[in-house]
Amino acid sequence: MTFNCLTSLKIRYYKFRFSDNIVYIKCLNYIKEMVKIFKPYEPCPCDSGKKYKFCCFKKSKNNRSNHSSLGQLMFDMRNKYRKSNFKKCFSFDDQCNYGFIDAHSLQNNGVLKEISEDNHVYELATNQNKGLEFKKIGKNQASTFNGFCKYHDEIYFTKIEDEKYKNTSEQNFWYAYRAWALETHRLYRLKKFYSYVCRDNPQLTQNPLFYYKYQELELTIKDSNIEFEKFKKVYDNNQFDSLETFSKELNFKVGFTATTAVGVDIDPRGHPAADIYNYDEQLVIPSLFISVLPQKETTLLIVSRFKEDSCYDNIIDSLKTVSTDTVFDYITYCLSQFSENIYFSPKTIDNLEEKQRRLLLKAFVGTASFTIQDRIETTIAAQNIRLFNLKM
Repeated sequence: MTFNCLTSLKIRYYKFRFSDNIVYIKCLNYIKEMVKIFKPYEPCPCDSGKKYKFCCFKKSKNNRSNHSSLGQLMFDMRNKYRKSNFKKCFSFDDQCNYGFIDAHSLQNNGVLKEISEDNHVYELATNQNKGLEFKKIGKNQASTFNGFCKYHDEIYFTKIEDEKYKNTSEQNFWYAYRAWALETHRLYRLKKFYSYVCRDNPQLTQNPLFYYKYQELELTIKDSNIEFEKFKKVYDNNQFDSLETFSKELNFKVGFTATTAVGVDIDPRGHPAADIYNYDEQLVIPSLFISVLPQKETTLLIVSRFKEDSCYDNIIDSLKTVSTDTVFDYITYCLSQFSENIYFSPKTIDNLEEKQRRLLLKAFVGTASFTIQDRIETTIAAQNIRLFNLKM
């Protein structure tokens, strides 16, 4: 197992209705007083290069937090995280030196334009007192990340930005790879940000939940690096059919857009998929790559996975055979519980009743849930928001 606190991170199951099925979702019940923290001689999480015992552990004895609760601190971290950034080209050329641009994980003049109002869209932002809220930002700032140089951004994604979608294996590969690059850039940003947080708040390293979140991040980065090698192998050998894809064009335009790479615990029929709460270092949790792309009058839905990822064997086949409503339920579950890269039409959100807006925000707290009760509430909310009913 990955870290010492597993005896006190008890696995719990809770039951809820997923589409027409009753399923049991597995998650962790956190018990603070029993969980251990960073080991004395492991690298310090502040990235100083020193051992923990001689760095943040020592500093933590003389520091006090300015936050009244860990939840308040984590929300503050999420806000500050959005202001942090770094530049790296996620090309398959490890010698790339072409410089950097603000690459878009979603097309600025494509899907973002389709849902924008006066060149603005809504993102999900963190309010320290209210939790999540809808925040209006310019579409030029939406969904950008310093993940590619200008050269590679142009040659890699021309098949999906400059050509009509024809459901080719190469197009599906690039949609999946862009989703992977976005999420991986976010992971490395988070790792870098955590190091800054530890330097400013070394007492946090004594908090078991912070330790758990940090170790979870380390494992996710490890899995992401493994996926990069899979993408590179496909690219180098021109084997784009190594991915399996479900695509569907809806006859209406939704008022949101998203692209993401997430590990998911159930398939569309409610059967187990990836064992996302198993923290064995030898276990690899693969990603499911999802894009929801509104067009002029329609919406393109693309879901891909590597064929070799056996835990997802049933997902694509299930999406092809279940009802459309079940497809919508499943994509809603994946986006709300495991992703943050989603943008909404201001007009669509502003036309909702206040109760509907609150429910929508509640569903998307999934990635920041701290307790079993939070996890249950966000999952229930996800089953009631009917994300694909947000039409334009």
